[in-house]
Amino acid sequence: MTRSIKIASWVLGFALFCGWADLVWGQTTLTKEQADNLVNNIQELQIKADSLSISDSLKTLEIDLLNEKIDSLEEDVALTEKKAKLVKASWYENKWLYFTYGAILSYGLTDFIHSITNIF
Repeated sequence: MTRSIKIASWVLGFALFCGWADLVWGQTTLTKEQADNLVNNIQELQIKADSLSISDSLKTLEIDLLNEKIDSLEEDVALTEKKAKLVKASWYENKWLYFTYGAILSYGLTDFIHSITNIF
Protein backbone atom coordinates (compact mmCIF):
# COMPACT_ATOMS: atom_id res chain seq x y z
CA MET A 1 0.00 0.00 0.00
CA THR A 2 2.78 2.40 0.60
CA ARG A 3 3.95 1.88 -2.91
CA SER A 4 0.56 2.76 -4.41
CA ILE A 5 0.44 5.89 -2.22
CA LYS A 6 3.85 6.96 -3.54
CA ILE A 7 2.74 6.42 -7.12
CA ALA A 8 -0.51 8.31 -6.49
CA SER A 9 1.37 11.19 -4.90
CA TRP A 10 3.77 11.31 -7.90
CA VAL A 11 0.87 11.36 -10.34
CA LEU A 12 -0.90 14.07 -8.33
CA GLY A 13 2.33 16.13 -8.12
CA PHE A 14 2.90 15.74 -11.83
CA ALA A 15 -0.64 16.86 -12.60
CA LEU A 16 -0.26 19.88 -10.32
CA PHE A 17 3.08 20.75 -11.93
CA CYS A 18 1.58 20.53 -15.44
CA GLY A 19 -1.31 22.76 -14.41
CA TRP A 20 1.03 25.29 -12.82
CA ALA A 21 3.41 25.18 -15.85
CA ASP A 22 0.48 25.79 -18.18
CA LEU A 23 -0.44 28.91 -16.23
CA VAL A 24 3.14 30.20 -16.10
CA TRP A 25 4.41 29.21 -19.54
CA GLY A 26 1.10 28.92 -21.25
CA GLN A 27 0.06 30.21 -24.59
CA THR A 28 -0.51 33.95 -24.83
CA THR A 29 -3.06 35.41 -27.14
CA LEU A 30 -2.15 38.53 -29.10
CA THR A 31 -4.59 41.17 -30.17
CA LYS A 32 -5.04 41.91 -33.86
CA GLU A 33 -2.98 45.09 -33.51
CA GLN A 34 -0.12 43.32 -31.74
CA ALA A 35 -0.09 40.55 -34.35
CA ASP A 36 0.00 43.13 -37.17
CA ASN A 37 2.85 44.99 -35.47
CA LEU A 38 4.74 41.74 -35.05
CA VAL A 39 4.27 40.85 -38.72
CA ASN A 40 5.38 44.34 -39.81
CA ASN A 41 8.48 44.14 -37.62
CA ILE A 42 9.40 40.74 -39.07
CA GLN A 43 8.94 42.02 -42.63
CA GLU A 44 11.07 45.12 -41.92
CA LEU A 45 13.84 42.95 -40.50
CA GLN A 46 13.70 40.68 -43.54
CA ILE A 47 13.97 43.69 -45.86
CA LYS A 48 16.92 45.03 -43.86
CA ALA A 49 18.62 41.63 -44.01
CA ASP A 50 18.07 41.47 -47.78
CA SER A 51 19.43 44.97 -48.29
CA LEU A 52 22.48 44.16 -46.19
CA SER A 53 23.20 41.06 -48.25
CA ILE A 54 22.75 43.07 -51.48
CA SER A 55 25.06 45.83 -50.25
CA ASP A 56 27.62 43.23 -49.18
CA SER A 57 27.55 41.64 -52.62
CA LEU A 58 27.85 45.09 -54.24
CA LYS A 59 30.81 45.90 -52.02
CA THR A 60 32.41 42.60 -52.99
CA LEU A 61 31.93 43.43 -56.68
CA GLU A 62 33.33 46.91 -56.13
CA ILE A 63 36.40 45.50 -54.41
CA ASP A 64 36.94 43.06 -57.28
CA LEU A 65 36.66 45.88 -59.83
CA LEU A 66 39.08 48.05 -57.86
CA ASN A 67 41.59 45.18 -57.66
CA GLU A 68 41.34 44.72 -61.44
CA LYS A 69 41.87 48.47 -61.90
CA ILE A 70 44.94 48.37 -59.66
CA ASP A 71 46.36 45.50 -61.71
CA SER A 72 45.77 47.31 -65.00
CA LEU A 73 47.32 50.52 -63.61
CA GLU A 74 50.39 48.59 -62.47
CA GLU A 75 50.70 47.16 -65.99
CA ASP A 76 50.36 50.69 -67.41
CA VAL A 77 53.14 51.92 -65.15
CA ALA A 78 55.41 49.07 -66.25
CA LEU A 79 54.67 49.76 -69.92
CA THR A 80 55.22 53.49 -69.43
CA GLU A 81 58.60 52.80 -67.84
CA LYS A 82 59.56 50.61 -70.80
CA LYS A 83 58.39 53.32 -73.21
CA ALA A 84 60.40 55.94 -71.35
CA LYS A 85 63.52 53.81 -71.68
CA LEU A 86 62.92 53.40 -75.41
CA VAL A 87 62.18 57.07 -76.06
CA LYS A 88 64.84 58.47 -73.73
CA ALA A 89 67.54 60.36 -75.58
CA SER A 90 70.82 58.55 -75.17
CA TRP A 91 73.57 60.84 -76.43
CA TYR A 92 76.25 58.31 -75.58
CA GLU A 93 74.86 55.81 -78.07
CA ASN A 94 75.44 58.22 -80.99
CA LYS A 95 78.79 59.68 -79.94
CA TRP A 96 80.32 59.49 -83.44
CA LEU A 97 77.39 61.38 -84.89
CA TYR A 98 77.72 64.13 -82.27
CA PHE A 99 81.49 64.20 -82.69
CA THR A 100 81.04 64.73 -86.44
CA TYR A 101 78.49 67.52 -85.87
CA GLY A 102 80.83 69.16 -83.40
CA ALA A 103 83.80 68.90 -85.72
CA ILE A 104 81.89 70.40 -88.66
CA LEU A 105 80.49 73.20 -86.48
CA SER A 106 83.94 73.96 -85.06
CA TYR A 107 85.46 74.04 -88.54
CA GLY A 108 82.66 76.27 -89.84
CA LEU A 109 82.89 78.69 -86.93
CA THR A 110 86.67 78.85 -87.14
CA ASP A 111 86.53 79.43 -90.89
CA PHE A 112 83.90 82.16 -90.45
CA ILE A 113 86.00 83.98 -87.84
CA HIS A 114 89.11 83.62 -90.02
CA SER A 115 87.27 85.08 -93.04
CA ILE A 116 86.00 88.02 -90.96
CA THR A 117 89.48 88.83 -89.68
CA ASN A 118 90.89 88.73 -93.22
CA ILE A 119 88.34 91.33 -94.38
CA PHE A 120 89.54 93.91 -91.85
